[in-house]
Amino acid sequence: MTETASIPSVLLELIAKYLQQNNRTNVQFNQLSQRYAHQQRMPLHIWWELLEGIYQQHPTPVFGHAIGELAEPYHIHILGYLALSSPTLLSFINCFKNFQPLLQNSASFSIIQKEDRFCMCWTPVVHKNSQHSNEVLISGVLSTLRKIVQRPDIGALKIEFTATAPVDITAYRQVYACPVSFDADALRLWLPLEILYLPIPSHDPHLKKLLDQQAQALLKSIPDPDTFLKDLQLLIVNMLKTGEPSAENIARQLNLSLRNFYRKLNHYNLQYRDLLQSIRLELAKSYLTSSALSLTEIAMLLGYTEQSAFSRAFKQWEDMSPSDYRKNHLA
Repeated sequence: MTETASIPSVLLELIAKYLQQNNRTNVQFNQLSQRYAHQQRMPLHIWWELLEGIYQQHPTPVFGHAIGELAEPYHIHILGYLALSSPTLLSFINCFKNFQPLLQNSASFSIIQKEDRFCMCWTPVVHKNSQHSNEVLISGVLSTLRKIVQRPDIGALKIEFTATAPVDITAYRQVYACPVSFDADALRLWLPLEILYLPIPSHDPHLKKLLDQQAQALLKSIPDPDTFLKDLQLLIVNMLKTGEPSAENIARQLNLSLRNFYRKLNHYNLQYRDLLQSIRLELAKSYLTSSALSLTEIAMLLGYTEQSAFSRAFKQWEDMSPSDYRKNHLA
């Protein structure tokens, strides 16, 4: 059974505000507003189609930014209220990491620190997010961060989009006032490390505790975007412990012919080699930052016969050694 990747329906309010401010109407939006008026979530692909439809009706450079910058904390669901009740931006970012699927469950979220900057990173799980939707996400996150710490001067240091680069990216650099690149393997928002320690004026420890409990309960109700990929990922993780899992063995475990296995992966625009590398990278990051495992033990858990092979691979992925990553990564 395939579950639907979804987002909070309250995000439709951003579209309403955008259309109103620009004195525009859209029939599809009117229909969706009625359809999801009393539902907490809506399918992600419908959100993509709505954004594309409005863009085609009124083409605007960096269209998603114009919608995302209208975001208020409550537009990111309970995450916004958690933000307002957190003591510092660092505390909220950690909450965001734990509960990001409540915002959108089609990507895995991670945080990376490098020297004087940190990165909020969304890696696709099923399909790559649409470019318009990614623009809404990036600009919405920036707008929310500025508002919860009451610092409108906070800006991105760099943004990496997953879409194919447009012919002219000048508008992106003007809108975001920072370097912008495309064709990345994940959506990345780079920000100054120092902002993590900014206090949040509306901090309320009692309310945050209640909201944490509520978010945990809500998280359990959010479906995985696809059970095939979930089963595949778990199988790869388990088989890594005994060596590098081949596509043939994985397909056999899933009761699929190798041809059908590749065909199914192709349906999600995935290559087995890339998926295996992505899982290894995420596991490596987790082991390095949340355990006391030695590099040799981590290498074995990731299916490498030698620590040196793991270290070489990790340096290619992250441009730093596993030891440096463990030292520098956010706790």
